[in-house]
Amino acid sequence: MHNFNLVVTTQRGNERACIRELVMLVDEAGGPDVRLRKTWYPGLIAGTAEGDPVELVRKIRPLVEEDPWDLRFMLKLVPVQKSVQADVVKIKEAVGELSGAIPAGSSFKISVSKRGSDLRTAEIIKEAASMVVRKVDLERPDWIVQIEIIDDVAGVSVLHEDEILSVTKLQEKAMDV
Repeated sequence: MHNFNLVVTTQRGNERACIRELVMLVDEAGGPDVRLRKTWYPGLIAGTAEGDPVELVRKIRPLVEEDPWDLRFMLKLVPVQKSVQADVVKIKEAVGELSGAIPAGSSFKISVSKRGSDLRTAEIIKEAASMVVRKVDLERPDWIVQIEIIDDVAGVSVLHEDEILSVTKLQEKAMDV
């Protein structure tokens, strides 16, 4: 697996359709060039976008919020701010570099998604959390330290909840209206 700054999930077998759907969505939003590829893992796509992947999510979110049922294949889009070797020390260092974005008085939680890695989630969380001197809130955090591991590469981000584009959550929210 090469470095990536986007992680996309879809249902098993819909990877190609999801890639087409996301490329069309990015084009519609006037976003940057994106390169997406299926991984070894069913339903998982990794890719790169030119520029800031968080800004890409900000650009396409309004289009998805307009009609979340319009998307048929993409389930979630996670921007990655830093790719490092999937090693606890390297992940910890990346979290340390990015954690300055969390203002004093804010809360955070760490979320880890692993595919093809023997690293222990508890150890990753313990080491990463040691780099963030803020209050932990597992229910309603102000910030999410998102760690996406695919084989030997770890993608690390410090994000607001709305900087992770969950089509499923937006569909659920649309049903509540």
